[in-house]
Amino acid sequence: MKLRKTLAIGLSIGLALGTFGCSNKTETPNEENITNNSATETNKYAGTEYYNQYSDLYSNNLRPLSNYNIYRTVDDVNKAYENENDYPGNEKYLSDLKAAYKDSKEKIQAFIDGLKNDVKTDDKDLKAANDELIAEGEKLINEIDARMKKLDTIPKDAYSKSKDEFIKLVDDTTKVEGDVSNEFDKMIKNMNEMLGINTTPSTKTTK
Repeated sequence: MKLRKTLAIGLSIGLALGTFGCSNKTETPNEENITNNSATETNKYAGTEYYNQYSDLYSNNLRPLSNYNIYRTVDDVNKAYENENDYPGNEKYLSDLKAAYKDSKEKIQAFIDGLKNDVKTDDKDLKAANDELIAEGEKLINEIDARMKKLDTIPKDAYSKSKDEFIKLVDDTTKVEGDVSNEFDKMIKNMNEMLGINTTPSTKTTK
């Protein structure tokens, strides 16, 4: 039975980062899209110190998180493991999910630390947007921490459940009030638009 409830892992930033989706194909993004081809000629922030610093932070920390889109929803998990032979087993699935949380937290933290300590701007509107993004990012990090702690409460005897039962258990266990990730997504998308950054990657696709 297909499970269609949202697996809310606090990382639903595929919209802002450019979602590649799940398939049997290998897609290689053209990283130049962010720094070279994405700035509009009329954007006043293009080529500024803030633009360049933000682009680097984004490329190095947030863009790689699209690799975890497999975990965004139960539907995505089901699609990725449609072939039962591809499913690594419940214990390994949980271990991989914990690793995704940990890596995502570290990358988001590095992104926020960079916005806080490294990027500079005298532009009033840009500084306000930057500060709001920092505040929302810190909320997201706290939410990820809360979800990681919940994952640690899953007992080992749950490994004997069926795949669908276990995925649902993980979904139910990691639920938290609110949805900070969606607001963070929106702020990232708005900041990218403000800077004139196009986050839709061109890709080379091979079988």
